[in-house]
Amino acid sequence: MLAKSKHSGGPRLDIHGAFVRRANLSGASLRSAILDGADATNALFKDADFAEASMKGTILRGADLSGAKNLTIDQLSLAVIDASTILPGYIDRSRLISK
Repeated sequence: MLAKSKHSGGPRLDIHGAFVRRANLSGASLRSAILDGADATNALFKDADFAEASMKGTILRGADLSGAKNLTIDQLSLAVIDASTILPGYIDRSRLISK
């Protein structure tokens, strides 16, 4: 589903609550996307752009976020990650609380 973005005036991805396990979203623009509550267990997000994406309760267990752009500790602190979640090199895992 696409919703109008409040930031750019263009459409933004809205997959809140969706089941996207093992989906390949590598290289995707997730700018201002609404990912709240989505189950993205074991999904691929290599080189995806997460600028201003909403990630409250997004399940990222086993997800590959290597090379992700504009992903912040604040976003990840609202998501559900585990030891098998692959984070981009600029994210310090020790600053996150495992859920």
